[in-house]
Amino acid sequence: MHHRSRTILSPPRLLLLTALAAVFLALSAPAHAQGCTQCRDNTAATPPGTQAAYRHAIVLLAATACGIFAGSVLLLKRLR
Repeated sequence: MHHRSRTILSPPRLLLLTALAAVFLALSAPAHAQGCTQCRDNTAATPPGTQAAYRHAIVLLAATACGIFAGSVLLLKRLR
């Protein structure tokens, strides 16, 4: 009979890996959004009806993305 043995990291090794991960995350370059002021200025120059359409489209895109994410999570949980 074969028993599966799990390799568990020893506490000192786990602590070292956690510390290294924290250092790498702390030293990462900051990410800044690009073009936000240009998008804001372009949107402000459009008629109010177009601005409302943009806001409506953002909500629809966010709802679609959330639905796809939730559906994939549920699917993966069922297959597990």
